[in-house]
Amino acid sequence: MKRNIIYILLSLLAFVSCTSEQVEPTHASATLHLEGLSRAGAASPMAIDEDLTVVVYDSDGKKYADYPAGTIPRKIILQPGTFTLHVYTQNQETWTTANNGLGEACYYGTAQVEMEHDAVTYLNMQVPMVNYAVTLTLPPLFNELFKSHSLNLTSNSRTVKIQEGQKAYFDAANGGFTYKLEATNTDNNTHSSSSINYKTVENGKLYNLTYYYGTDANSGGLDIEITDNMETEDEVAPL
Repeated sequence: MKRNIIYILLSLLAFVSCTSEQVEPTHASATLHLEGLSRAGAASPMAIDEDLTVVVYDSDGKKYADYPAGTIPRKIILQPGTFTLHVYTQNQETWTTANNGLGEACYYGTAQVEMEHDAVTYLNMQVPMVNYAVTLTLPPLFNELFKSHSLNLTSNSRTVKIQEGQKAYFDAANGGFTYKLEATNTDNNTHSSSSINYKTVENGKLYNLTYYYGTDANSGGLDIEITDNMETEDEVAPL
């Protein structure tokens, strides 16, 4: 009888032990490296940009993790599955008022990653610029002939004035821009060009309005050429 009881107890212990091994949870995880996260045109594209914020959403659209600017780790641990990263600068609502109303570059982008169990994934992403810039270049000796100048820029209902070397920022979603150059010469006579509308614009570009002296010697006026650069403002050398 005692042997039967001992046998039953041993059998129960073996069953419990076996059951425990079967239901023991497995903590599956995957690693996502973020060293290649930067703004488009950044000088060091393989270094994490301190001005970027990263928000991670799972496949159900629920926020999984949030890393404010300056706190993005070199790598994050995720569960296996599909995730969407929203990466942006903090000036989404304020870029138009920065720099005394001239604006500043603004960046926003998303990336979807598929994470597999025990896998390591490297995210190399250049976050695109979501506005465009306009700058002014004047011909040689212009400042000796004219003591002051300004370029009036209007896009949608927003109007700003820039001088040579400055940049103003606009959103291509609002259409193109209208420009008009005004200058006062050393005799205190003010001259202004006609307002011209430049319609075809794209975000992520720098539009350089380059004035040069008119080819017609009798005109005494200025001609203009507009060039656009596919590179963002961070890549363009200061004027």
